[in-house]
Amino acid sequence: MPDYKVLRRDRKRRRGEGIALYVRTSLSLTTWTYFGDDRSTELMWACVNGTFIGALYNPPRSTYTFDSLLDYIERCVEELSKDFPSANILLADDFNQLSESAVVESIGFDQLVQQPTRGVNTLDRVFVSRPVYDTIRVVDSVVKSDQKAVVVCSVHAEVNYNKRKETKTYRKITPNQHASFLNSAGALAFDLPQTDIYAAFDYFYSVALSLLNQFYPEKTITVSSRDPDYITPES
Repeated sequence: MPDYKVLRRDRKRRRGEGIALYVRTSLSLTTWTYFGDDRSTELMWACVNGTFIGALYNPPRSTYTFDSLLDYIERCVEELSKDFPSANILLADDFNQLSESAVVESIGFDQLVQQPTRGVNTLDRVFVSRPVYDTIRVVDSVVKSDQKAVVVCSVHAEVNYNKRKETKTYRKITPNQHASFLNSAGALAFDLPQTDIYAAFDYFYSVALSLLNQFYPEKTITVSSRDPDYITPES
């Protein structure tokens, strides 16, 4: 995405799976790797503006036990706390069936998310070493998914009191629309004027615009200045 840096940890020997972390380019970003890094766990650490963030995905069918994962997380946190005793540590993402109480007992962090994130289950959680976030929200995902998103922020977050709304126009594009357009355009026979190039262009333009409006009609949506950068009319 524009204006964002990305860190990723792909799952070994499998396609399309793993974890990723997107961070604004205006923020400092460095990776941190536990000295005993275990590639069988999908846990990636990064330091963002002085806060250490652990992005974790605990798959429903893992190759490790819950106890071994908890032990690994605990060892990572212990090393971070030893090397950076004043830093904030945040552990978040999809924990699936991993017990919240087991994580709290293992690392002593507070869990912030108190609402279901998928159906009646709270799969996505945010554990913090210090109480630095006072706003926690569970919202619908901006993509087609039955899993919700979690937003956390602190009281020091910048607030924009001058909220502005703007109406945007866009054309929705789908493969079915493409197929319908190509079928119609392929059967179209242009009868262009042979003597007047300007008249021929006007005729072609009117036909093309008619097809565009027929198969890709314009739609409008209202966005505000408070929407994140990744919120676009198409999403």
